[in-house]
Amino acid sequence: MQFEEQLRAGAMAPADLPRLARRAGVSGVEFREVYWKDRPHEIPPTRRAIDDHGVIATYATFSTLLDADPNARARLLEQIDDARDLGVSIMRVFRGAWPFGGDEKSMWAGARTAIERAADYGITLMLENYLRVPGNHRFELEAALHVLRAPNLRVNVDIANYVQNGEDPLANIRAFGSRIGYSHLKDVRRTETRLAVVPVGDGDLDWSEILDHYDATGNPFPLTLEHQGGDDPLASIVRAREALERSGLPTLPG
Repeated sequence: MQFEEQLRAGAMAPADLPRLARRAGVSGVEFREVYWKDRPHEIPPTRRAIDDHGVIATYATFSTLLDADPNARARLLEQIDDARDLGVSIMRVFRGAWPFGGDEKSMWAGARTAIERAADYGITLMLENYLRVPGNHRFELEAALHVLRAPNLRVNVDIANYVQNGEDPLANIRAFGSRIGYSHLKDVRRTETRLAVVPVGDGDLDWSEILDHYDATGNPFPLTLEHQGGDDPLASIVRAREALERSGLPTLPG
């Protein structure tokens, strides 16, 4: 996300990101389906770059697991295939609208088909709390987890999204516990008129407390820095990483 402007403008390719991750001192890259310009031809060199630089890769789609549109359900299956080709084991999805209005059976069946295909590839789908409705509150994700009951369906906790939606991220971490398998990290700065989303360490959140809550789940999982990169994306990643290290996150070797 830090290099979104460059990727969308074509000034940079996804295959460039593993090298930049190593320069920033982080261990991985979250790739996103919205940044491909020529997906079939870009995925192979991106996979080679992942392997060459030894980074952990994850994948994020803006598709929803529950969708009444058959074309959208087919697109999600294609994105799971892309995740396989990238060699990732984690893929972020959103929940989508709760099934109703006559499409219930096809929506649930579509979700289960996607979950099963991901499982065949060794991929865990991570339900993220979206910034906007639907699917932006804990109870909405818990409902989907309860109905679908799949070992490779877990939760991606987006800390700032919960804050912006008026929920306590610490309470939600405790509630989800071992069902958490991924997390997007960005900070929140409170002003007189709004909540501003900023890089980790530039806002008001207590990251030592957040990391302690993650440790208490007893379940290690990747943490992804997710913020706008501004004028110097690489420096913003380094600054956020250093803020996490000051808060107790172990420093990467080398």
